[in-house]
Amino acid sequence: MWILVLEKGFTYCGVNIKGLELQETSCHAAEAHRVDEIFEMAFEHQEHTRILSPNPHFGHILTPCTVVPVRLYSDARNVLSGIIDSHENLKHLKDDFVKVLVWMLVQYCYKKSKTWESPGSANKSKQGSFPENQHSGAVKGTRALREEDSFSVDTVEDWTDDSDTFDFEPSSRTRDRKEPGQLGLTPKVHLSIPGSIETQSQDFLQEMSPEDKLNRAVVLGLPAVDKGKQPEVLPRVEFSCSYSELLSIPEEWRTAPVPSSKVSEMRQRFPEEWYHFVLSQLDFFHLKEKPSNLLTDLMKDKALKDLYIHGVLSCFFGLFGLDNAVPAPRHVFRAYTGGIPWSAGLDWLTGKPELFQLALKAFRYTFKLMLDKASLGPVENFKELVNYLEEYESDWYIGLVSDLEWQQAVLQEKPYLFSLGHDPSMGIYTGRVLTLQELLVQVGKLNAEAVRGQWANLSWELLYATNDDEERYSIQAHPALLRNLTVQAADPPLGYPVYSSQLLQLPLF
Repeated sequence: MWILVLEKGFTYCGVNIKGLELQETSCHAAEAHRVDEIFEMAFEHQEHTRILSPNPHFGHILTPCTVVPVRLYSDARNVLSGIIDSHENLKHLKDDFVKVLVWMLVQYCYKKSKTWESPGSANKSKQGSFPENQHSGAVKGTRALREEDSFSVDTVEDWTDDSDTFDFEPSSRTRDRKEPGQLGLTPKVHLSIPGSIETQSQDFLQEMSPEDKLNRAVVLGLPAVDKGKQPEVLPRVEFSCSYSELLSIPEEWRTAPVPSSKVSEMRQRFPEEWYHFVLSQLDFFHLKEKPSNLLTDLMKDKALKDLYIHGVLSCFFGLFGLDNAVPAPRHVFRAYTGGIPWSAGLDWLTGKPELFQLALKAFRYTFKLMLDKASLGPVENFKELVNYLEEYESDWYIGLVSDLEWQQAVLQEKPYLFSLGHDPSMGIYTGRVLTLQELLVQVGKLNAEAVRGQWANLSWELLYATNDDEERYSIQAHPALLRNLTVQAADPPLGYPVYSSQLLQLPLF
């Protein structure tokens, strides 16, 4: 790492930080090795040096200064062969995914419940807002009726399949519109379907004006208007515990098109003991008044459990489909990266972005759990499994290197980061782990005149002499002058640093 001091004052210092190539992959190994020797002699073997020992690197442009502790990430990459392709590990992946998803759904609903004071207050707020909404709806209806001064297609009575064509009495909505005293409107015409038997009385026909009869004949010849698809109405869930509403899954997450046979299969597969253990870990400290047997009542509520069974099955159906086969490593990798193979349930799941991200996060946690179980041993009990998940939530970011959240996790100094990768040329899957740790970094100072002289010579050679020889003398290694490292650290287009920061203002006090 090359630090260039751009400006310096009494209370501040402006620097530019540049990143050079790593020693293991660089052609600068000769110069980098000499730098390591100088730092090692200055800081690591001081107890073996004598007072009058000569300096073997006299005349070098680098002068060792100090050692500072720095928090940085270690980058470890390993091959996952034998783990991700193990039939035994993949066999337990689906069962672990169900457990992780149950824990994640309960935690999600529990965090949302902290915004509620109690079920009673929530009901009161809903009841208090009902008359106001009803009044606003009446105002909107009045405005819409007043705009219907002229007869148009929109004023025609909507016909539905369940209406009685041969009803002698007008519908309730028609009777409301025909009352002269209401809103001061003229009575509307009750129209019938063309070709049907006229069932209205003669008095009613005689009361119609000629213009109304003409409009009636003209409008009835227009085509029918499609009212669109009616929204699906979910049956009301009856909870045996009044506090179950706090942990209820959102209504839009209950509309997955899942076959009833799969629901019964998931009911048998659902980890009920794990579900009860997760509920027992909730404290509900945010509730001012709560019964002592609150957790017991929540565990006994079958309606709440059915909601979680359906929610887990909806995500399970979207990620794995209806097939009960063991997933292949390729399917696991695609699901981890978000490129899930298409299935009937995937369209519904991607239509709920928040639920889809929750399911994707649960799958990534499950994959990391599979790796930990393969390397550290099986999980002994539910408490240990919860510790794993809580550690993933607080100390880990499990995702992809290309994600924006990966960069944010590095800036937030997350202790651990994990990513899954694939090498198509080798046909192997790799894991990458970043671990935040404190390391002693050695700092030295370069001779300023030597660096400026090499940069000046570089400018003359490339800009004035226009030397385009890739093997020119100025880029050959020089252990004493560090020519390769100095040339690379020059500003582009003369230099080619791997990374270059903006001007960083650092306070000195």
